[in-house]
Amino acid sequence: MSKTIESVEKTLIANVSSLLSSEVRAKIYIFLRMNPQSTVEEIAKGTGVYPSTIRESIFEMYNEEYVIRKKMDREGLGKKPYLYSAIAPAELVQLISESITEKLNDLASVDEKISGKNVENALKVAITIESN
Repeated sequence: MSKTIESVEKTLIANVSSLLSSEVRAKIYIFLRMNPQSTVEEIAKGTGVYPSTIRESIFEMYNEEYVIRKKMDREGLGKKPYLYSAIAPAELVQLISESITEKLNDLASVDEKISGKNVENALKVAITIESN
């Protein structure tokens, strides 16, 4: 029996939502950390989100490398569904920090870019990640 998202603190979902751009994506990520190797149907049941919405969001997350997938091994005919798992939080932090750094550097150099000046003299932003 898989765990549902109902037991997760609302503030955790809200914080992850702001980083992953939507509450649905946050719920998928957290659910998959709780229940690795889940199908779309299992994710939908555990998050309370429609399967079609899960399919759309998880495809984006797969393309962004936030989740991994593999075909289910089973006997017989028919389409074999994918099993999804979320990458480790440390890996996700690294991916998101790279994206945020790029956006912050664009913001820091906006005056140089709009005036056609050399952006090498603009403020540079770097995010340092330290592990315990």
